Amino acid sequence: QKANEWKVTLAQQTIGTTFENGDINKPKSARTASSLLYEGKLQGNVLHHLIDEEIKMIRNMQLLTMPEEANVVEQVRNEYDDILKRQQRMKGTVSSEDVSDLMNDFVGKAIHKNFHPDHGRFVMLRQFGRDLRHDKIHLTEEEFVPAMHLENLFYNHFDNEGEFCVGEIRKVARETFSMITEDVPGPSDAIIEDVVNNDNDRVRMGTTLSKTLHHRRSICDHPIFASGLSQWQSLLELSLSMKHPNATNRVWTSGLTDGGLHNLFLGEDQMWAFDLGEPSLEPIPAFLTKFLMSFFHALGMEEDEKGDWVVRFEQAEGKLRPTAATKKLFPQIVHSFNITVDRLIKELFGGEEEVRTLLLRYVVTQLISDAAFCIEKWKTKGGGDESRSDHQKNLEKWLWRALWDVYASEELRRLYLTRLIMVKQRGMRDLGSTGNL
Repeated sequence: QKANEWKVTLAQQTIGTTFENGDINKPKSARTASSLLYEGKLQGNVLHHLIDEEIKMIRNMQLLTMPEEANVVEQVRNEYDDILKRQQRMKGTVSSEDVSDLMNDFVGKAIHKNFHPDHGRFVMLRQFGRDLRHDKIHLTEEEFVPAMHLENLFYNHFDNEGEFCVGEIRKVARETFSMITEDVPGPSDAIIEDVVNNDNDRVRMGTTLSKTLHHRRSICDHPIFASGLSQWQSLLELSLSMKHPNATNRVWTSGLTDGGLHNLFLGEDQMWAFDLGEPSLEPIPAFLTKFLMSFFHALGMEEDEKGDWVVRFEQAEGKLRPTAATKKLFPQIVHSFNITVDRLIKELFGGEEEVRTLLLRYVVTQLISDAAFCIEKWKTKGGGDESRSDHQKNLEKWLWRALWDVYASEELRRLYLTRLIMVKQRGMRDLGSTGNL
């Protein structure tokens, strides 16, 4: 596929087509899970059907995984211990470029892709902000507004030679966005301290997170939001601290590189997973990253009647405000997301609550990473290049989508800090609502 530059995704509609009553003359296209999400139908029985199929797919991957391939956690721990010893001898940090492929795969390849000091996505975001500030990027009229807000996010508080912290977006989020969760308090010291205390309570109850995760006092250092260029270590430590075998044992992914809702066709009886790439071995929480982050990420890819992506914001008093349709849909998505995580925790990870923190860390990191991906795609298609961009149409959609990914990550941060997301829900779930495929 890669060698021949085949665009296999063009075959999605055909692959997702079923036939009513076996009649080839009555084709019926299966719905992507993301299209059901846009319509507010990914809830009730439809949502549980999706979760059933996702769990079934993962269990099938476990069956396809050779016994000698599954458990490498001790190898990763030993390698990381060597890194810590080297770090102590050097009295400094160890670069992510020194991480082996084995260790990188253990966290779903997130270390090299995001934290590399030279060509990682987080460094790219910082450079993009600098280039915008210094007028090194050509913008069309349609690109100016989203680019202005991206500059505000990625230059003002990320333009330093030290740590790059995704959590620092909070400092400019209120300058950039009017949040759906306006009534949710910001990350005051009291809230952060409460998060830290809760983490320490779990430690005292027997949770053995690495000591470096025990005494967080900065939002940048909290396991959920630690994304400094040296903070690949906290991500790895978090992944190694899980207890249930399913949280650390690897599965063979069968080449399913992106299991997001937009790449899943959901029929009445089964699910088709699409977007094939190179097979890999990685733990289940890492594999679930694209699936879970797409509950929010997919909103940036909804198509309007013209086939263009829906812009999720409107400009108001210098800020970006979510549209009315987005405000209406977002709480439903949070509810469906929580139900999904509850079932995954219960049925795949034996009820180990600490896995929630790891899952959210993956999701928040991947949302920011995908913002960088969108900017890379914008550049590849001619964005920022005066000789090429004026010949391309609708390239600004990639900048709007990048903004949506950043916005979604900020909403998740706020909801997490106030215990409105990723926390096991009390009482029975609302399973009464249904949707039609």
